[in-house]
Amino acid sequence: MTRARHAIAAFLGLGLVLSACAGTGAVPSSAAAEPSASPLGPFPAELVDGLRTDPDVLYTGVTECGGTPCRVPGDVIAPAEGTDLPTIVLLNGGGKLFSERRYQAPLAVELAKRGAVVFLIAYRGISTANYDSDSISDARCAVRYARAHTAEYGGDPTRVLLVGHSQGGFMGLQIAVEPEEEAEACPSEGSGKPDGVVALGAPRPPLGEADASAPPMWLYAGSEDTVGKADTEQLVEHGFDAEGRILPGITHDEITDPAAAPEIVDLIIEALESI
Repeated sequence: MTRARHAIAAFLGLGLVLSACAGTGAVPSSAAAEPSASPLGPFPAELVDGLRTDPDVLYTGVTECGGTPCRVPGDVIAPAEGTDLPTIVLLNGGGKLFSERRYQAPLAVELAKRGAVVFLIAYRGISTANYDSDSISDARCAVRYARAHTAEYGGDPTRVLLVGHSQGGFMGLQIAVEPEEEAEACPSEGSGKPDGVVALGAPRPPLGEADASAPPMWLYAGSEDTVGKADTEQLVEHGFDAEGRILPGITHDEITDPAAAPEIVDLIIEALESI
């Protein structure tokens, strides 16, 4: 097993809880997955009014979804104009089908309206009958893809912030604290380590093989969240640049919803401005 698989295997029991983080339960590994990236098509015009969008981009090469050839999709939401804009890779929670990634579209839109190029990214996992190491490989590839393509939307490839909800946040933190690794079936060059990580409702990762070169990390969770605890104490003790904050009255799902937790947009923008 790879280091990434060992690390996330420790998370698997908790991952069954996280897989329900946005209204969908864990999918058994024998269940039918989405073997290919079925296009979702354009966003509702009223949601993305004034923004540039590029739906259904395929950021991986041909890989496997539970033994079936597939490519992994995402969407881009960006300001209509601008240069050297900060870049966000936005990962969903665990247990999601590719087609369910857009539950975070309202957050992506608000961040784009504040001047960020946002890559709203799906990844393989339990819903596609894949190993957890495949999930983190996709997350690394998503960062590499964003670096390689953000300039096409006015973005800055040297300022890439990974924002992840639930398991997506856990993976972001894992990538941050681990040494750089290769990403499977990834056609994009460059570093798969982001320049900062914001974890929303995600637990702290194991630190057994932590890398001293980790970027800054921010852990945010709601006071009503039973999963994410904004646990930064051990990260700081290991010498990492990490901050945590609890948002009063916010649940695990609400932490990624700007209608329920509008302050989360400001907190993410503050993190962007500091990298």
